[in-house]
Amino acid sequence: MIFRLFFLFLLVIYSWHCAGIDIQKMARDDPVALIALEDSLSEGGLSPVIITALVTAYNTLGIAALEADDYKKAIDHFSRAVSLSELDTLSRYNLLIAEGHLLYKRGNKDGLWDAIQNYHKAAQLKPGLGDPHYYIGQSYHKLGDTDFDLILESYDKALTLNLSSHLRDEIEAEHFRVSKRDQLLKDFWK
Repeated sequence: MIFRLFFLFLLVIYSWHCAGIDIQKMARDDPVALIALEDSLSEGGLSPVIITALVTAYNTLGIAALEADDYKKAIDHFSRAVSLSELDTLSRYNLLIAEGHLLYKRGNKDGLWDAIQNYHKAAQLKPGLGDPHYYIGQSYHKLGDTDFDLILESYDKALTLNLSSHLRDEIEAEHFRVSKRDQLLKDFWK
């Protein structure tokens, strides 16, 4: 009898463990399908494993939307991830970046200042990443392309941090162009 109970216990633990692995795999490989199951998964309350899987699924879709420049959709996905797990730094970081990009894209002066604030908050969440500092520099540039000190300071900060090689090349080229314009303006007023 004890052997049967022990065997049954092991079977339940094994099944639960496999289900946890499958749901995490589903979150990465087919996030849309997992999110479609969210209502049925939440009927008895969401377990930490399911919450983690759903956050992963929303982040996966949000990052895809961000890469496609669909900022509204990205904001929706990251907001849902944050609502499931307020402590998930990746979701909060990406939400701030997506909101900043949407504000930057609109281009009005107040929106650009709000975008800069979002990028600063994102930089605080992930201090090792240079991306937010680049976006801050881009926002300053869009506000007025003659405030060279703030623009160059943002680019310099970005270049000291972790960046993809593509973005690093882009920032270096942008830094060169802004530095050249700054020097031309200084030379003109001599």
